[in-house]
Amino acid sequence: MNAADEAIFSAIQEAERLRNRTKKSRAPQVRGSERDIVRATALAWFNNHRKQIIPTLSEQDLSSVDMWYQKVMEATHRSASRAGYISDLKEIGECLVSLRADNVVKLAAPQLVPPSIDPAPDFSPLISDQKMKAILEKRWLECDACVDAKAPLAATVMMGGLLEGLLMARVLREKNQAPVFNAKTAPKDKQGKTLPHLRDWTLQDFIAVAHELKWITTMVKDVGVILRDYRNYIHPQKELSHGIVLSPGDARLLCQIGKTVVRQVIQSVGP
Repeated sequence: MNAADEAIFSAIQEAERLRNRTKKSRAPQVRGSERDIVRATALAWFNNHRKQIIPTLSEQDLSSVDMWYQKVMEATHRSASRAGYISDLKEIGECLVSLRADNVVKLAAPQLVPPSIDPAPDFSPLISDQKMKAILEKRWLECDACVDAKAPLAATVMMGGLLEGLLMARVLREKNQAPVFNAKTAPKDKQGKTLPHLRDWTLQDFIAVAHELKWITTMVKDVGVILRDYRNYIHPQKELSHGIVLSPGDARLLCQIGKTVVRQVIQSVGP
């Protein structure tokens, strides 16, 4: 199975898993963290799977699948019906199955370069301290190790911690940090003053300020918020009260999202 075929197969599995999960609830609308997983699945198609497929298949080949994922993505920005999501996810699954069947010859072609593990990016533009770089590189690899070991919560928490550390490093890199602490979205105390110590900021705060300062795009901000919400299930009571169980597939999806955010934060530094 080459990279393009594997990407389509993964997308089929994600769409089917999400459809089955969505069907389990009787609530008429999809809301909250359940809607976040829908959005994450759609973003995984555009940010990850599609990029693996496009070297093998054409834009025209992917147009129908793109259209359905776009429809689902748009629905997550309003209170859309559960029945609508279920119907659209069924269409996505059928389109992906047809895509795979219609291009079996292209997708069966061997890769010239064998796939490899996803190496950690170069953190040098943000971090000069070699020990800190080594820590972040280790966490990047441990996230994948947790996914492979079917430890979804550990993988999600690991990626959330990596992202928080990287965003803090992005702030510290700025010689003039006034725009950071003067940002409208910077966290405030009860008197309305910005919290002066970055150690008191949360992942949510860092993501909001990074977006306001245009270090990350709106789409990347949205996926970062999804990762932030699921990282919070490290607290057993929250996991219990929300009734959410992270699967290994969810964790793989969330870690892909986290990696997208990490790469854009690094790119925001510029040459």
